[in-house]
Amino acid sequence: MNKKEIVDYFTKLDEALTDQATLHLYGSAVVILLDAPDRTSLDIDVAGSYSKVNQAELVRASQLAGLPVNPDSFYDGNHLEWVGPLRLCLPPVQTSMTLWQGKRLTVQTSSVPDLVASKLIRYDETDRADIQYLLAQFSFAWESIVESVNRLPPPFSTDALLLENLDALKTDMRLWGGPE
Repeated sequence: MNKKEIVDYFTKLDEALTDQATLHLYGSAVVILLDAPDRTSLDIDVAGSYSKVNQAELVRASQLAGLPVNPDSFYDGNHLEWVGPLRLCLPPVQTSMTLWQGKRLTVQTSSVPDLVASKLIRYDETDRADIQYLLAQFSFAWESIVESVNRLPPPFSTDALLLENLDALKTDMRLWGGPE
């Protein structure tokens, strides 16, 4: 999905919902909604723990809007991914940013440092490109990422690979010309 397709989905979802709902996004959909050029994704990652919605209502309305929620692993189409607390590598929300607002649906995300911290669990080429884009748009300091990593829920806050990726980010930010 590109930005237009995601916004079209939110518009349809807003129309299909019968009650107020707030979805808290993280991952690639956030970067897409923040206008990263040529960025697409098959899924919209929803931080379930930080969202306020009747899940059964979300599944029903999302189907009407054209996207399944958590389809089986063989599904390779666009979908909404509801991420529960055991898989959620995202610090608890301290501040949020509204990405989209409808009559019933509000779509929010975390602070940029929190979003960057969530990408360190994998930190592949796409994640690095997303972080580099966010750095160019929001100019955050590496120390703010460290603070976010320290607030990650267990076991992510002590994950050896994530902490190794945090060190790699410091080097990358110097190469990208970001703040020290």
